[in-house]
Amino acid sequence: MALICEVGSRSAADIAVCVVGSRSVADLLVCKVESRSVAQGIDGLWCEVMSRSVASSKVKFVASRSSADLLICYVTSRSVAGWTREHPLKGKL
Repeated sequence: MALICEVGSRSAADIAVCVVGSRSVADLLVCKVESRSVAQGIDGLWCEVMSRSVASSKVKFVASRSSADLLICYVTSRSVAGWTREHPLKGKL
């Protein structure tokens, strides 16, 4: 389930995420969705939530690729959302 809560500090985050502009560089293609039920069980569909207790992952967005645990690229289509390569976080968001 990809219920994502953005946090303000790296120490409060489960993962550090860097948004990249190119699909070919990204580890994960992410499509934002409004429904929690749609996002359930699919790492590439992110539903942003305000509560840390509800979130499946707490993320801190970082500017540097080298300090990120995960590189993402936003996409508009649910059908292309998903992992672009093998990654240690696959299935853990």
